[in-house]
Amino acid sequence: HLPSSNISEVPDLEEDYRKTMKEFAVELEKLAEKLLDLLCENLGLEKGYLKKVFYGSKGPNFGTKVSNYPPCPKPDLIKGLRAHSDAGGIILLFQDDKVSGLQLLKDGEWVDV
Repeated sequence: HLPSSNISEVPDLEEDYRKTMKEFAVELEKLAEKLLDLLCENLGLEKGYLKKVFYGSKGPNFGTKVSNYPPCPKPDLIKGLRAHSDAGGIILLFQDDKVSGLQLLKDGEWVDV
């Protein structure tokens, strides 16, 4: 199902920004559906098969999240987010090209992803 947008509840956003983000979310959903079809093609499945798999009783489960993590004043005291996984069929992650933020701990060493 499509979650209801709460972008209108954020008080300090300009209307142009709200409109742009809603349009961006629509385009991201289209991109995710195209990626599912490309996966079907690559896996030898009929077009639309994976889209049907991810449809619930109310349609596809799709969400968009925009996050901003300001610099930490004492980064030596913080390791980051708790260990977690992102559950879902497709996760599209857009990062700032100037600041690497996503890392994983492999063999005791932090690696940029």
